[in-house]
Amino acid sequence: MNRKTVIAGFAGIAALALTLTGCAGGDSGSGGGEGSSKEATILTNWFAQAEQGGYWAAEAEGLAEAEGVDLTVTQGGPGIQTIPQVAAGEADFGVGNADEVLVAIDSGLPIVAVAAGPAKNLQCMAYHESTGIKGFEDLNGHTVARVPSPYWDYIRDSFKLDDVNEINIGDLASFQNDQNMVTQCFLTSEPFIIEKMGMTDVGFLSVADDGGYNAYQNLLFTTKRFADENPETVQAVVDASVEGWKAMLEDPTATKELILKTNSDGDPEVFDYTVDLFKTDESLLGGDEVGQMTDERWEELSKQLISIGLLSEDFDVSKAYTTEFLK
Repeated sequence: MNRKTVIAGFAGIAALALTLTGCAGGDSGSGGGEGSSKEATILTNWFAQAEQGGYWAAEAEGLAEAEGVDLTVTQGGPGIQTIPQVAAGEADFGVGNADEVLVAIDSGLPIVAVAAGPAKNLQCMAYHESTGIKGFEDLNGHTVARVPSPYWDYIRDSFKLDDVNEINIGDLASFQNDQNMVTQCFLTSEPFIIEKMGMTDVGFLSVADDGGYNAYQNLLFTTKRFADENPETVQAVVDASVEGWKAMLEDPTATKELILKTNSDGDPEVFDYTVDLFKTDESLLGGDEVGQMTDERWEELSKQLISIGLLSEDFDVSKAYTTEFLK
């Protein structure tokens, strides 16, 4: 997928979402009359998993109820695009990645990020150590299994990867059987699965640490309209989500139960591995700063996306996020 395709795709989605928004007659979730409990929905960007844990914990622990908000989280999956669906009013909040949020806003979608999820980009690339790979610059000459996305566009351009065989990501069995293959993964799950499969020669490149690309992942966003018209609901959901991450680390029992109930194919061992990693490495969630977003991170990301042609040169990154709901 080239840059023009990415931008054109978001432009088409933007037009459709704006049309649907106009037909919807308003955002959902503003709830009943004055004094009544309000309803709010969060649509996640993949099947329920611990990497989205703060949102699931918010529902499992009823953390928004104290503020009069009945919160429901719905899992995503193949074919689910949270950004256009939230823009169209089909959910009040969505979970998504910061780079995709920026590209969507530049294409005309009126969304805004309101809280971070994990503090560190969890994306990584697994490779077989026998290949001699030491860094991203060594991927030329290899097959790379990835999902077309802004992070890969940036890595490919920054490290001049003009001699890679790009394929859509498949299962880890293909990676196991092809020593020349490099595959996209999350450092919070695939390392555990790879070790369980008996692979002992695998190394990992961190997109954040080794690639210099630290876009927020699994952040919480809504529409500008919903934020303007329902600030108390947004505040309650942001507070509940931030407390949810902390609650999951303190006692993951309820969160794990809800996630595995929602995602029947989820692996309880992978869930435990992810939570343990979050506990061990506080930098992944940000410790006491969980949920926080900084101007510097957003500004750096916008410059990176401008440098590869995915954002307009005059893009105003300040309109893409707000920290007013973060305490």
